[in-house]
Amino acid sequence: MQALFFDNKLVLKDIPLPEPGEGEVMVKILYSSICNTDLEIIKGYMGFRGVLGHEFVGQVITGAHPLCGKTVVGGINCSCGKCYLCLSGRPTHCNNRSVLGIAGHQGVFAGFLALPAENLHIVPDSVPGRLAVFTEPLAAAVEIFEQLHLKPSKPVFIFGAGKLGMLVSMVARLQGFDYTTFDIVPGKTGFARSLGINARSLQDLLPDEKAEVCIDCTGNAEGINLALKHLWPRGTLVLKTTVADTAKPDLNSIVINEFTILGSRCGLFKPALNLLERKLVDPSPLISGEFAFSDILSAFESAKNPLNHKIIIDHRL
Repeated sequence: MQALFFDNKLVLKDIPLPEPGEGEVMVKILYSSICNTDLEIIKGYMGFRGVLGHEFVGQVITGAHPLCGKTVVGGINCSCGKCYLCLSGRPTHCNNRSVLGIAGHQGVFAGFLALPAENLHIVPDSVPGRLAVFTEPLAAAVEIFEQLHLKPSKPVFIFGAGKLGMLVSMVARLQGFDYTTFDIVPGKTGFARSLGINARSLQDLLPDEKAEVCIDCTGNAEGINLALKHLWPRGTLVLKTTVADTAKPDLNSIVINEFTILGSRCGLFKPALNLLERKLVDPSPLISGEFAFSDILSAFESAKNPLNHKIIIDHRL
């Protein structure tokens, strides 16, 4: 089958079909999308070599399985279910895990994928495939507010109006938070405002403007220190992006101001699918381009454009 393979450079090549292991099923990929993590991987993040991609919609084709014929999305962490972290309710941090298209597991930029059946979630019939592909990043956005336990009246600053930052902003708006989204690119803040997001240019953020929570979605190593400068003492900094260029935060500032640092990664798929099914979050304006899988190299070039948001790959073409 054709797959997008990364080994210091991106190349389309033929690779063998995956062979499902115990508990796994075969999934035919229908749609995928390019995440900022994919762009960071090709800069050197995680030292990954292999088939990229972790955001997908597919159809189960393993004939003997109850999910056969169902349209599904899937969690990216493949855990062992036996280690201390799995048994203590933290399977996404399993010591023995592989991560779809990121660490030790073939990704979704291919024709087919083998994934544990327990990772899969059925897509409601009313959710189109090109929108269901947002499930994984939307789940990640929802996860922040699951972790925070914050009163909606407390001011929140979201740094970055890119792919993830816009989804976080949509969830913050839905939950009634006093939020403001900032970006250094005027085109992004203008686009955000056109969608009803409370967005401002980073250049207009005054030094004494602060929030109780700052959420870094910049994908920029300098974003952490920027967020720290606009956080009230004993406030919370949420780190949501992973980048190849590791940031060096001001540790003295963290100690002196007694900041709480909250790492936030993957989220639950069911709440994200509920939001999409009920049309409480509409990510369709975030689709900046759609490409056939055969043109995926061009799709990556488009995804590098800072003004673009989500680039969708249609594997049926």
